[in-house]
Amino acid sequence: MLEFDDGGRIAEVIAICLYFELVHPEPALMGVGAQDRANVADWHHRIERQGFWAIADAFRNSAPGLMGRALPGPDDYEQIPALAERGRARTTRFFEMLDRHLAGRQFVASERYTIADILALVTVNFASRINLAIPEDCSHLRRWHESVSARPSAAA
Repeated sequence: MLEFDDGGRIAEVIAICLYFELVHPEPALMGVGAQDRANVADWHHRIERQGFWAIADAFRNSAPGLMGRALPGPDDYEQIPALAERGRARTTRFFEMLDRHLAGRQFVASERYTIADILALVTVNFASRINLAIPEDCSHLRRWHESVSARPSAAA
């Protein structure tokens, strides 16, 4: 939650990122120019939908601490083991897709480090919560992960 001096609030992460990008345009983490910004937004959404949500499904439907609370919000929902298995399978396909995409590329969505790389790093690291790691044969994804993990901001 980002709260402004006037009491206004922004709750969604991407909206908070947009606010900070507009207030502090350098470094341009959301892209530069119309096509680059659209490409960054496209990849951010793909990573969220194909990777992060898959891991979240697997995690929420298998973590012992979330028994009876498989979905966020005020209502209780039981875990569904089949959704955990499907989430793990989707995560494996996400790793393979991202590995193919990163062949010959330094960054996910642009010629520079962007919010798509940040979300991809968070997503790949989140997979450890469901006991999945980058497969050995995903050499492009492994190279990218090593590179972005070595950035000072990744250790912050």
